[in-house]
Amino acid sequence: MVNQEDPRVLRTRQLIREAFRELLQIKGFDAITIKDIAQRATLNRATFYTHYVDKYALLEEITEEAFHKMIPEQVENAQEFTAEVCAELILMTHRYIVDFYRICRVDSKSIATLVNEKIKSMLQQIIESIFSKGNNHPIVERQHTKIISAMTGSAIYAAAYEWLTVGEIDRTDLLVDIVRPYVMNGLGLSQSLRE
Repeated sequence: MVNQEDPRVLRTRQLIREAFRELLQIKGFDAITIKDIAQRATLNRATFYTHYVDKYALLEEITEEAFHKMIPEQVENAQEFTAEVCAELILMTHRYIVDFYRICRVDSKSIATLVNEKIKSMLQQIIESIFSKGNNHPIVERQHTKIISAMTGSAIYAAAYEWLTVGEIDRTDLLVDIVRPYVMNGLGLSQSLRE
């Protein structure tokens, strides 16, 4: 078992992540092999496998790590899902998507699908956590919270992604003005239906 706190382990993992990021810009995900990553990181393949099962596990870790670094403090500490928190989530998701597509050559549907699903899942978890804070809902209510969180996260993600492809990428204020009322009105309607 590898000691995750050992400075040598942390350094090796950092080398692997940096090599992978560099290769994503050059080759694209599907073309990258473990041998490529190991060579660029100046390690052997066995060392790579000591730290990661495969390149998909590495991609998942990098995606999650980058996403969590972008979460604003206001969202992390939110006790309720307000219009301001909604705006922060929209902006954060848009920034993440833009950064991801700038850094990576996305010539493969497999990487885009994996990353898209991971981001939607993390968004759902954040939103569900905010909805659940301080409330002792019965199990049925928790199931509703999970569904509403999934729908809210999916709406935010889909709008941010669409904005990247067809919107005015630098007009994030306009993106927020379009998406936030939709999400907040939907949540308001959802709340009134449950009462």
